[in-house]
Amino acid sequence: MIKLQVKVISWLFIILTAFLCVLQIESINTNFLELAAFEDFLRSQHLNQVLVVRGPADGDATGDWQIECQQKLLANYRVQFYRPGMLANFEDLSVYDSPRTAVLVLNFKHTLIKRRVFQPASEAGYFNNSLAWFIFGATEEFLTDEQVIDEHFRDYKMAIDADITVAMRSLDNSSWQLYDLYRVRQQLPLIIQRRGEWSSLKGYQLLDRSSRVARRNNFFNITLVGSTPLTEKPPGYDDMAFLADYVHLQQFDPMSRKTYQFFQLITEMFNFRLEIMFTDKWGEMLKDGSWSGVMGHVTSGAADFAVCPMRFVLDRLDSVHYSPVLHTQPVHFLFRHPRRNHIRNIFFEPLSNQVWWCVLVLVTVSTFLLLLHVRQEIRERRSSSVEQRMGFAWFTMLETFLQQGPAPEVFWLTSTRVLIYASGIFSFILMQFYGAFIVGSLLSDYPRSIVNLQALYDSNLAIGMENITYNYALFSNTTNQLVKDVYAKKICHAGEHNILGLEQGAMRVMQGRFAFHTALDRLYRLLIDLRMGESEFCELQEIMFNPPYVTGSVTVKGSPWREHLARAVLHLQATGLMQYNDRRWMVSRPDCSLFKTSRAEVDLEHFAPALFTLALAMMASALVFLLELFLHWLPDLRGRLEAMST
Repeated sequence: MIKLQVKVISWLFIILTAFLCVLQIESINTNFLELAAFEDFLRSQHLNQVLVVRGPADGDATGDWQIECQQKLLANYRVQFYRPGMLANFEDLSVYDSPRTAVLVLNFKHTLIKRRVFQPASEAGYFNNSLAWFIFGATEEFLTDEQVIDEHFRDYKMAIDADITVAMRSLDNSSWQLYDLYRVRQQLPLIIQRRGEWSSLKGYQLLDRSSRVARRNNFFNITLVGSTPLTEKPPGYDDMAFLADYVHLQQFDPMSRKTYQFFQLITEMFNFRLEIMFTDKWGEMLKDGSWSGVMGHVTSGAADFAVCPMRFVLDRLDSVHYSPVLHTQPVHFLFRHPRRNHIRNIFFEPLSNQVWWCVLVLVTVSTFLLLLHVRQEIRERRSSSVEQRMGFAWFTMLETFLQQGPAPEVFWLTSTRVLIYASGIFSFILMQFYGAFIVGSLLSDYPRSIVNLQALYDSNLAIGMENITYNYALFSNTTNQLVKDVYAKKICHAGEHNILGLEQGAMRVMQGRFAFHTALDRLYRLLIDLRMGESEFCELQEIMFNPPYVTGSVTVKGSPWREHLARAVLHLQATGLMQYNDRRWMVSRPDCSLFKTSRAEVDLEHFAPALFTLALAMMASALVFLLELFLHWLPDLRGRLEAMST
């Protein structure tokens, strides 16, 4: 609808010009209707920046009146005028990354407009979505509108992102038919689609109100080129067969192969063929400012877009456009968490050190009390079965605490029996608590203390990383002092080789006591292929200190495919196809909760201290035995020596 204030201003100009001449009134009235149609176009496109291409008039009275009318009628917009023949060139009026501008052309048939406006715009690539063109023309009597438009615009360069609306005035000057112009490729014919109609009574009426990208969803089976790296392809595999295989060897080049599945769906969405260029690099800036790898293919125009996901890197933003997030890659530390922070006898784990010291003190005190009771037993009964020695009292009390004795007839005093019974009951309660905590600790999940980067740095685990570009960038460009220390003092530690390939890192993770920084899905899949046991798999611990990498496809700046690629990615996300493809590449992991409840055992690592203590005791007993034999033989040896000397 035409705004009230615009109507009032326009009719004031029409009334004022009634005193001039009929031709001027008719010219201004026609100009008013065209600008009203153009204003409806601006509102539908949500544009505020306007460039009006004037006719070839040289500034006569009629031209000045037209300019003044256009300024008044477009008072709510930022208007700039250009006339063929001005000192400034048309291409100088458009600046890259400037606000999107609507270009109004009132007559596309004039020779100067073709030569000074359309031709420079075609050569400079301005028939794209950076400018919204609204071009007026007139219907011819013996030709269709499509034939007239094709005759005047078929030689200009435009692509699928062209935003050109041609309004063809009817023969009775009552309405304008609206047409949309674009090409899929320059070699293909110009596509002219009818968009709708504008009239002074009904206003701006469109046949299809969907977006420009949604309407142009048929690429007519053209061939587009995509670029992707293959850095881990096993020998003997064809490049395309390996890239298209989503079942076997998923641990090799998973990101490139995973996102290739997306682009196969995109080819069906837009009806085009996909040709793949292969390289061995993702893309690094060279000394001369150019790019290598996938970035080199895209920026040089050899490829239309990247089939692989590319990390969002500041250096690349000046050269390419990113699509929405295509893939999220977690890159963290992974290691087998030790069962305990240090080797310690598991039989001492349930009770604290203070409890064991208290038990030792009680045993010692009870031994001295029993020694006093033994002396009293000897005074009163003179029993030969009771020995008045410290060793007898010590071993008797140990038997009591270990619930192995002594015999009931050994002691007769009530006070002695009370001491023995109390010690036995205490020992029984202690053993019940002890056994319950032992069983509970075996059945419950053991606590994990290495759950952050600081704890990993303070632990005695070796730390390494995969020999890949993004790892060097992560550890070198950080401002986090802890991350710097991990890289300098742990990963690059002198005398250790902790920067490894993926398979070497997986082997060391399986061996234990080694934390490896790499892409988790690749490492998990390789560990499964290496036949890692379920118990070892359930010991794996992840440490995340940096957010997962978000990646997207890239197109060169100004690419006509950028918006279609963005819409396709968002469509895959909205329909769940992207999540479905993620699950196809997801690593299936065992249910560790069921595994831990079905198997609870004390391993040799934690039982070894008890065996070591027993071995030391046996060795000490053997040494004492030898010493006793020596002391027993010593008198005889002295006698023989004395006899020999005499």
